[in-house]
Amino acid sequence: MFKGMRGRLILKTGLLLLVLFVLTVGIVAFFFRESVINSSKENAMTVAEIVRDTLTSYMVLGVIDRRDLFLQQIKETHGLEYVRVIRGEAVKKQFGKGMDEEEPKNPLEKEVLKTGKIKNLLLEDRDRVVYQLVIPYKATSTGRVNCLQCHQVKEGEVLGAVSLAMDLTEKRNEALLLLGVYTATAGGIFVVLFIVIVRYFEPYRKLFNDVKRVLNNFKEGNFRDTVETELDDEAGEIAEVVNRVGEQLNSMLNRIREKVSMLIGYNVMETENALKDTEKIVDELVKISHFKRTIEQDIKKADIYERIETVLADYMSLDKFSIYEVDERKNSMHVVTVHGESMWCSNIILEDANECRAKRTGEDVDSLEFPCICPRFAHNDLCLTSGLQYYCIPVNIGGKVGSVVQIVYEKDMDVFVRMLIPYIKGYLQEASPVLESKSLMELLQQQSYIDQLTGLYNRRFLDEIADKLSAQVKRRGTSLGILMIDIDYFKQINDKYGHDVGDRVLKEIASIIKSSVREADYVIRFGGEEILVLLVDVREGTAKKVAEKIRRAIENKVIEISGGVIKKTVSIGVSEFPKDCDGKFWQCIKFADVALYRAKEEGRNRVVRFTPEMWSGEEY
Repeated sequence: MFKGMRGRLILKTGLLLLVLFVLTVGIVAFFFRESVINSSKENAMTVAEIVRDTLTSYMVLGVIDRRDLFLQQIKETHGLEYVRVIRGEAVKKQFGKGMDEEEPKNPLEKEVLKTGKIKNLLLEDRDRVVYQLVIPYKATSTGRVNCLQCHQVKEGEVLGAVSLAMDLTEKRNEALLLLGVYTATAGGIFVVLFIVIVRYFEPYRKLFNDVKRVLNNFKEGNFRDTVETELDDEAGEIAEVVNRVGEQLNSMLNRIREKVSMLIGYNVMETENALKDTEKIVDELVKISHFKRTIEQDIKKADIYERIETVLADYMSLDKFSIYEVDERKNSMHVVTVHGESMWCSNIILEDANECRAKRTGEDVDSLEFPCICPRFAHNDLCLTSGLQYYCIPVNIGGKVGSVVQIVYEKDMDVFVRMLIPYIKGYLQEASPVLESKSLMELLQQQSYIDQLTGLYNRRFLDEIADKLSAQVKRRGTSLGILMIDIDYFKQINDKYGHDVGDRVLKEIASIIKSSVREADYVIRFGGEEILVLLVDVREGTAKKVAEKIRRAIENKVIEISGGVIKKTVSIGVSEFPKDCDGKFWQCIKFADVALYRAKEEGRNRVVRFTPEMWSGEEY
């Protein structure tokens, strides 16, 4: 029936006032009753004593025959039910039984005659209230009358008793009437008091409710709610304190979120719970900080990309995504990792990086922004029919797009993915400078391994990979073809045309050699005009065929120079590791060099395969 705090307040106040009202009426009724009874007792005692003393005087004066008239007057005057004089046993023995009215009529009268003590009794039912009083008449030799002169009794012996009864019904009715008037008056007062109390406490009740609501919102992390009140006392001050606390907490948490967002570079999606938002953003800051410390200690870019892959797959629970790395020098891209499909984009982007919209524009590519916006997405048919969507994020490394992260998802996952995008960008933003640093280190390392004139690997690179490469070949049980190439009569070019033309010829021949072998093979400027080619995992005899292919390509190449054209030839020595050298890599290099000198001895512009008889020494 009563709902909410207002109902409970009304109920409790009403119950309290009702209890007070009932208690008050009960106390008043009790005292009304006791007052009437005590007054009646005193009146009855006075009447009884008057009767006793007057009858004693009548006996002394010898006018006892006027007793009945006196008693009748007493009865009528005081409104008594009856008044009687009862003879005791001693009087009966001395003077006889007496009249029937003088005999004890009830147990109360008999008890008084027996004990000599005053007795009273209140008889009360719904219709009547009667008060009975019996007082003893004892023999005494002191006082105004010496009873022992007339009665043959002992001192203090009971001579008789005066018994009377008063009808209190009318007094009770008067008391009930007064009590009713009091009850009605008090009830009206309590009702008025109840209304006043409820109205007086209504603003405080509302304030308490508002404070409770605001504090509950504080507990849920919402500090924007305020307490509205018109009270200007201490309660109003409490409301102001609560509002100031909420305002300060909200401002402080907003500043924390703003500063953390500046640190991580993006805004975390906000909810109504500022506490959880702050906890979330601080937790994210800790995770990103840990991520950054971890990748800073990684050695290679591949390790960093693996960390990003783990974040996307494990932490963010994405099952369809790709990471592509851009090779700015070749204007190409290569796949770092793909999840959920063998390839989400067309292979065209691997050959021409500008075919990738995210790489070309440096902007996010969102298929929901414009349906199937990128023509190089390999599944645009699913994008149009089944709602497969994608979101591509370019990662700037050193002022250029260095890699692209592609998220692929079903359309019903859009809200989830949109929530993740800022987090993904935060991780990529932290990874970007580290990737740039690792790329620069790799570039410097590559440059230290690259011959600046020809673009081929140098001897330092060969020293670096020799042990690893030979161990891999042995482990796989394959062969490594070794070609030692020397440009025939190269010194004549420098002498006749100058070093610039010599450099041009060297570069052209290096380019021909690189284009004649596979991507997995190694072309190394071994020294001067000597070029070493390492053919990885070739079958026996293949190395000589490749060498012949290179020789013919160079022989047929016309090199344009200022003022004309020239053609050059090369001599090539071939050996195979580990067949020719019992597993000693550098010995096979030496044997290829031996075969090269045999080719020169035999007239140049030819390929010579190393044979054991070409080497007679025990050590290479």
